[in-house]
Amino acid sequence: MLLRARTLIVAIVAVAAIVACGSDDPVQPVSKIVTFKATMNSAAEVQQNPVVGPGTGTFTATLDTSTNVFTYDVTFSGLTANVTLGHIHGPATTAVSSGTTINFQTLAGATFTTGVTSGTAHGTTTLNAANQITATINGDSLRKLLFAGLTYANIHTTAFTGGEIRGQITKQ
Repeated sequence: MLLRARTLIVAIVAVAAIVACGSDDPVQPVSKIVTFKATMNSAAEVQQNPVVGPGTGTFTATLDTSTNVFTYDVTFSGLTANVTLGHIHGPATTAVSSGTTINFQTLAGATFTTGVTSGTAHGTTTLNAANQITATINGDSLRKLLFAGLTYANIHTTAFTGGEIRGQITKQ
C-alpha cells in the first residue's frame, strides 16, 4: 500500500511539472541587433583619378540576427556634383574596389535621393540564402561579408562616376 501511495505521488508530481512547464506558445529565438557603420569621404575613394572634395556621409545599418532583417540609413552632403548612384560594394578591403551588392536606388521599397548634392537613402532587405541580391551574392553571403568587414558604402556623382565618397562598413 505504501508503495502504491508513493508511486501515485511521484506520478502526480511529474504530471504537475509537465503541465507547469508546458506552453502552447512556440519558443522564439532571442533577437540580437547588430549595428554596422561607415563614415564616407573622398579620401576613402579608391580609383584611378583621385577625388578631392568636401563631401561627407554616414552609413548606419542594423541586422536582427534572429530574423535576418537588414535595415540601412545613409546621409550625405557637400558633394561637388549631383548624385547618380549609391551602393554597398563587396567583397573589398579599404584599398580595393569591388562589385555592387545592394543598389540603394533599386532595392524594392527603398528610397534614395538623386540629382542633388545632399540627401538620404533608406532600405530594408532580408539577408538569408533565399534572397538572391545579385547574380553572385545572396543575402547570406552579404551577411558574412558584413561581419568580416569586407563591404563599403559608396555614393557616385556626375563628376565622379566611380564614386565621390566612400566608407568601409564595420561592425560596431
